[in-house]
Amino acid sequence: MKPNLIPHSSYQDFVINQLQEHYSGGILVIHKNQWPLITKLWITDLSHITTTLRPFYGDKGPKPRDPASMFRSLLVNLLVRPELSITQWVEEMHTVPLYAILSGFEPGDIPGVGTFLDFFPRLWDSENKNATRKKKSKKFRKRKPKKGKKGEKAPINKPGRVERLVQWILSRLHQKKELPSDRLFDFFQSQFLTISAKLGLLGDMNKLNVAGDGTPIETSARPRSKSTCDCRAQGLADCHHPRLYSQPDCDSGWDSSREKYFNGYHLYMMNASDSPNDLPLYPRLHPASSHDSVSFVLSSVEFTQRFTLGTFDKILLDAAHDAEAIYRLIDQQNQEPIIDLNKRSKKNMETGGTFVFRPKGFPYARTARK
Repeated sequence: MKPNLIPHSSYQDFVINQLQEHYSGGILVIHKNQWPLITKLWITDLSHITTTLRPFYGDKGPKPRDPASMFRSLLVNLLVRPELSITQWVEEMHTVPLYAILSGFEPGDIPGVGTFLDFFPRLWDSENKNATRKKKSKKFRKRKPKKGKKGEKAPINKPGRVERLVQWILSRLHQKKELPSDRLFDFFQSQFLTISAKLGLLGDMNKLNVAGDGTPIETSARPRSKSTCDCRAQGLADCHHPRLYSQPDCDSGWDSSREKYFNGYHLYMMNASDSPNDLPLYPRLHPASSHDSVSFVLSSVEFTQRFTLGTFDKILLDAAHDAEAIYRLIDQQNQEPIIDLNKRSKKNMETGGTFVFRPKGFPYARTARK
């Protein structure tokens, strides 16, 4: 059955009634540290997620849980106890009625784990749960990026990779590839970024300045996988059969700030650089081994194809992005790059004109060179 849209005002009335019923007698008390959470949920209208996801519900069957409440519950989970699994979060809502109420559920009528698991596929526009296949060769587990010096990011593993990737991207620049995460970004853009833009929090939307950078996200101590053969049972230690990975989109990366390897993701974020709070515009998860330059090429093209609220003027990047191919890509996207110079570079940069730039950024006239 298709879900019905529940206005945000109805959610606010529900919260007031439930708080009066469960927290006005003195038995349950709202701590002062919980009021910012209540305020955030009170002013955040998530009802439009129902409109976004309504086409992905069947015409028949039992009445579904309110999609806005399901989505809101996941948001509360991330705000208060992000380390909890869905099973643990359902138990937490039974233990702390406030979390159930803020989600939009009566404390005695909380959806089960299966209901949440059925809700996830409606947010993810793909039959596959992961972006990459789960079956991978054994070498996948052993692959690690090169270490960088203290305070420096690891160098790119394959020289010329950015150049080849940019050439491939430029040949398909106007061909938008649909992503499983598009439903979430459409909702994020229409209900969050649009409001921030109207409030002037993103800067001048006709000349939007953007900054891009990556950060590590550790998910586990090591890749988790299981065998697809019975070599171990047969006593064969040297097995080369592929393995099934529980997190196939993750791999091993180098965290330069903490100087250690980690297993997980490389989060590349496009932010509004004119915003005093560096508000996010486009978060994108890549494998942990992904270099900033590679992540930028993919993220910037996806972001440019999907962002419809304004036009870009300048883009700010660190020295990891100092590559000729990236300058060419940014120029094709009608943006002005502001990029730190890479100290590892030892070549002079040709400009196609009278001047040539040395590795440290100093220009000299081609005719004056000895």
